[in-house]
Amino acid sequence: MRGMLRTFLTTRQVTDQKCTGENYRALDTFPQDVGDVPPHPARKLSTAQQRVLAATFATASDATARRNPNSTVYTRVQNEPGLRGGQVTFGQDVTLDEVRFVRDLRVSGPIKLTLDGHATATLRAETGGRTHEVTLTWKAFSTRPSLSGTFDGIPFD
Repeated sequence: MRGMLRTFLTTRQVTDQKCTGENYRALDTFPQDVGDVPPHPARKLSTAQQRVLAATFATASDATARRNPNSTVYTRVQNEPGLRGGQVTFGQDVTLDEVRFVRDLRVSGPIKLTLDGHATATLRAETGGRTHEVTLTWKAFSTRPSLSGTFDGIPFD
């Protein structure tokens, strides 16, 4: 492991193909609130809805990243807290229970992961006294996932 890290830091090349950057997203800092999240470019949604959608997706993708198939410990953990609260449970599905990736948004519901890494989520996102019904479909463990679904019944992709 140290040798791989040293090689990457000095040459910027990955020597072990089981551990690729494609599986991880790097962030400067984690957003604090929904307003800090860049809006998802869903054309039929308002900017506020696009931000809630993007924060909901960040919550879901953060939870599914913990089930990365290239991790050696991913099958051992059954429960973990959300970044700022709530609970993520790993079973047949990944289940979110009022998980907070940002302080002012709670996300709940199941995420189904297929063996080939596709994720489908049926979520309830609560913020500002409103509850939004969000469905998401994306390729998990990818740095450039193609996201589609619905936001309060409005389709996007």
